[in-house]
Amino acid sequence: MPSRLRRALCGVALVAATVTTALGMTVSAGAADAAPVTALLDPAAVMGLLDARAALGLPAEIADYGVDEQAHRVVVDLTGAGRTPAVDTLLSGIDPSVLQVHTGVPAPHHDAALEGGDTIVSGDLRCTAGFPATGGGRTWLLTAGHCTRGTGTWSVETADGELVPIGSGARTAAAGTDVGAVPVTAGGWHVRAAAGTVAVRGATEAGPGAAVCLYGSTSGKVCGTVIARNRTVNFDGTVQYGMTATTICSAEGDSGGPYVTPSGQAQGIHSGGGIGSGCTSYFTPVSVAVSAFGLRLSTS
Repeated sequence: MPSRLRRALCGVALVAATVTTALGMTVSAGAADAAPVTALLDPAAVMGLLDARAALGLPAEIADYGVDEQAHRVVVDLTGAGRTPAVDTLLSGIDPSVLQVHTGVPAPHHDAALEGGDTIVSGDLRCTAGFPATGGGRTWLLTAGHCTRGTGTWSVETADGELVPIGSGARTAAAGTDVGAVPVTAGGWHVRAAAGTVAVRGATEAGPGAAVCLYGSTSGKVCGTVIARNRTVNFDGTVQYGMTATTICSAEGDSGGPYVTPSGQAQGIHSGGGIGSGCTSYFTPVSVAVSAFGLRLSTS
């Protein structure tokens, strides 16, 4: 284990041992440790511990993790057939009774490839326009942060393949939040507050089990249900926080696409998903997306 990670894990373990609201049993420490570590039982305390460790990087086998609010347990999704030593290190100091570990989950990948769902292009990068928002006296198009980072001018790709400029000077949220915003600086645009054919009426958050649809430039309209909120997701070594997981299958080029309920409630901005059977896709909640840039969601 790298020395920096060892030091961080030891520091987190010491913090965990002082959490009075999450005291469980005392478990035996490894041979290299000087003292036993108090096992965490409280899901919120476990999430704090895992997020602190995730800041230094997650094992490649971790797909995502988060709290199952109904079961009051922390769900950990693994891409492999079982736990590895790296996963065991990540989960050390946590009482097994508070964990629910799933295996064989498809690995999440970012789907990087004027209304929500339109194809937008910058150089060789193709993504999807999310929801429009306003701020600073102009209109912005929300999209995925891994799309906007380091890009120049953005254009909309029309049905016949023509590229029509939108604007330049895109902004990208801080690390850990996968959202970006493209300013609509080119003239002649009428930006509709819609995702596909669904007018955006508000942003009431949908809970687990609720129906949502993603509008992606590659997948078109694809629908499913919300699985869980506040997931920490491992995208090929890039950790994203506070994401919502759904049962929707997505594809490359869908990144940045909007999620909306059938009644027109904006939910979030698509980041990526796992490919194959038992698909899971992830989005950043729209409230987080607009707050990242001090914007206001546009509605019809």
